[in-house]
Amino acid sequence: MRVINRIAITITGGQPYLDWTLGTDADTNKGAVTVAHVKTYGSAFLLPEDYAEEDLQEWVEENAEWLFEFQLAEWTEDDSMWPKARDLETFREWFRVDIHSVVVDVAEDDIEGEEM
Repeated sequence: MRVINRIAITITGGQPYLDWTLGTDADTNKGAVTVAHVKTYGSAFLLPEDYAEEDLQEWVEENAEWLFEFQLAEWTEDDSMWPKARDLETFREWFRVDIHSVVVDVAEDDIEGEEM
């Protein structure tokens, strides 16, 4: 177990996101998605640990459209089904953003990743 030198920002869906997922849900999953279910499948983004709180807020604001589209693409890559409004205001309505100043890696294996 080790504390890693990053700050985590997590993005989880709220009711508007849930409503949208239900409207685009596959027939096999109809009714299986709830706000609690969506929240467990949020996304975490790791940023440098030396970001001040105002820097984190600025990063979220500058990347709101990309974060919005990332979350939508996690549900469906068919962007014709995505909402037209994906601005900062709509992002704030659709998603909850939490900041975590301590990130602990409890796994014993190395972290692996892929470039996006």
